Amino acid sequence: MDADKVLVLNNSFAPLHVCTTRRAIVLLYTGKAERIEDSPSIVHSPSVAFVIPSVIRLHRYVKLPIIPSIAFSKKNILRRDAYTCQYCGRNSGERMTIDHVIPRSLGGRTIWENVVSACRACNVKKGNTPLHEVRMNLLRKPSKPASIFYLGIMAHSPHRIISWSTYLPRDGGGDLQGARS
Repeated sequence: MDADKVLVLNNSFAPLHVCTTRRAIVLLYTGKAERIEDSPSIVHSPSVAFVIPSVIRLHRYVKLPIIPSIAFSKKNILRRDAYTCQYCGRNSGERMTIDHVIPRSLGGRTIWENVVSACRACNVKKGNTPLHEVRMNLLRKPSKPASIFYLGIMAHSPHRIISWSTYLPRDGGGDLQGARS
C-alpha cells in the first residue's frame, strides 16, 4: 500500500509534496483533505474498502517558506528530469549522465537551460556535436525548476503518473504557487 504515492495539492491547487497512500487516507478520513482524483487501486480493511487516491487537496492553505535559489548540481538535474534520458526516454535510474545540449566546445554554458540528463548510449551517440547534426531531439526543453518542492515531486517520476500532469507545471520553470488558479 505504501509503495503508491499520492500528490498533495495546497488549497490553491498548487502542488505541495508527495505522500504515502497511508498518509493520504488518514488526511481524507480526518477531513483535512479532499479527494481530487482516484487511482484504480483499492485497499481493504476488515469492514471498509477505500479507493486509493492519486491526487488530494488540503482544506487549509499551507504557506510555503521562501526558499533560496536551487543549487545547480548533477543530482538536481537528474531529479528535474526524473532520472529519464531526455533524448530517448529511457529511465536508467542512478546510472544517468548529464549532457550539454549545446556542447561546451561550441560555446554552450553549464546552466539549467543547457544541461539535461542522458543515458550513456545517447550521451556517447551525441558526443561533441549539435543535436541537428546527429538527428536527435529533446523530449522536453530544459529549464530551471520553480522550487525545491518541484524537484521533490519530480523525484517520484510523475511521467508515469498521468493524473498528476494536470497539476504540475508544463516545464520546470512554471509557477508552483498558482498552478491551477
